[in-house]
Amino acid sequence: METITTDVLVVGGGCGGSAAGIQSARLGAKTIIIEETPWPGGMITAAGVSAFDGNKYAVGGGIFGELRKMIEDYYGGPERTFTGWISLTCFEPVVGKNFIMKLIDAEKNLTFMNNTRFVSAVREDNRITGVIARSPEGKEFRINAKVVIEATEYGDVLKSAGVPYRIGRDTKSDTGEPDATEIWDAEVQDVTFCAILKKYDGKAPQVSPSPNYNPERFINSTSVHSDSTDEKYLNHKLHDWNSFITYAALPNDKYLLNWPFRSNDYPTTLDLYEDAGSREEHYRKAKELTLDFIHYIQTRLGHPEWGLATDEFPTQDALPFIPYVRESRRVKGLRLMKEEDVVPADGSYRPPLQKDSIAVGDYFLDHHHSKFFVEPENRISEDLPDNAPFQIPMGTLIPESCDGLVCAEKSISITHIVNGCTRLQPAVMLTGQAAGALAAISAIVKKQPSEIEHGAVQKTLLDAGCQLFPYKDVWNTNPHFRAVQELAIHGLYIDKENFDFGGWEKISSDNIEKWKKASLANNLNIPSEVFDSLPGRTRYEAAEIVWASLNQK
Repeated sequence: METITTDVLVVGGGCGGSAAGIQSARLGAKTIIIEETPWPGGMITAAGVSAFDGNKYAVGGGIFGELRKMIEDYYGGPERTFTGWISLTCFEPVVGKNFIMKLIDAEKNLTFMNNTRFVSAVREDNRITGVIARSPEGKEFRINAKVVIEATEYGDVLKSAGVPYRIGRDTKSDTGEPDATEIWDAEVQDVTFCAILKKYDGKAPQVSPSPNYNPERFINSTSVHSDSTDEKYLNHKLHDWNSFITYAALPNDKYLLNWPFRSNDYPTTLDLYEDAGSREEHYRKAKELTLDFIHYIQTRLGHPEWGLATDEFPTQDALPFIPYVRESRRVKGLRLMKEEDVVPADGSYRPPLQKDSIAVGDYFLDHHHSKFFVEPENRISEDLPDNAPFQIPMGTLIPESCDGLVCAEKSISITHIVNGCTRLQPAVMLTGQAAGALAAISAIVKKQPSEIEHGAVQKTLLDAGCQLFPYKDVWNTNPHFRAVQELAIHGLYIDKENFDFGGWEKISSDNIEKWKKASLANNLNIPSEVFDSLPGRTRYEAAEIVWASLNQK
């Protein structure tokens, strides 16, 4: 069997895997990405979810920020990508693919192998040393790596390597979360075969219904065809046609079909994960559901002008290569990120500080289960709390019981509840970038990922313009970015309801006192006279003064 050797191997070139590979290569590590589809980018591109969810404004830094800027510039500015009310950045999938490929092609240390399937992990004692892969021609070969990154859509490396993981809905007794279930069940978030629609002049080519087509399957997806206006009974807001069709409107009169209410979310069972051989049949059924819903739009909803866009995906059915996979196997890591890590702490607008933060997010706890909308007596219920902008700690990327492996994509160490806010494209790209940094550093210094200090990874990520603490108004181009970020992860931050730093405001005596207490609590040994010099200064000025003192230590 042919064998290839590299420093870092990324298994899965999706949203997180692409960012991981780019960051690893930028640090000088020889890096390979293997990806089973023709395209890099995963849910952003190959799955067609081309409307960014969350990490708005300055919270979107790093490689995600680079990609967002490229897309905005392509269309003529951010106001031109705010075409749908669900997202500030909507775009055509092929445009996103082209820019991710441009970022990949720019890295001489990075090899991207598309149409290449993961077959199995190679494990020697307690360490993952590589994988067996299958080429587009069907030939199996081995890739040996100093560090492997799990970035598949389903967490397939975890299962193949025998690495412990969680799946399904966690219990209170396991996680201690107040809103977890009492008894474990196999519920996972639905997958969705999205579609990109186009508004045609006149009638669009009609999508043929399947033999299983029944328009009543989609009743109450909008108010156009509804038998109830009782939103408590429906368990969702009843939107009219205009609200529906502007939800995920894309540039150039296109539309991302990813509607969350009684449409094309595919009821997903655990065998999709645990029996890879079942995926082809599940994909067929999920595609059938999506195509039937498009037929429903054209006929029962009375909009024959909307049809499949045929200039996005080079597939026979004009649908994406893969479905939108919202949830994965979740590694049992050195650190389990729980509900308490994303909801405001008592007396604060923010969750508890994560000093080993390697990524940030700001999306709400958003779960997709078609069982939310069955008859009330058969529904599952998830009454989740309001969360706040959050940090993701480095320990979530590292398995608790296996060397040579770093986790990315949606396989990081989180609970089912937390997956609802960490699974979105921007957060996944940023955790992927962090995984790439950790893996590259590990390979270069010849230590295991668990032996790498979080400070080394944080420095690398700050150098790359990644936020480690979520402020909406401190962009990575701000000259005070570094000072503000480093102080925050040491506990010296501003706690405002709007999650801004407000750098041009005068620092208050209350702010100064809180920073002084945080300095003492974290043994920063910043002299009291430094804090005594802050009254009357702006927060930016204060941050620079305190940061300079911290760096002297």
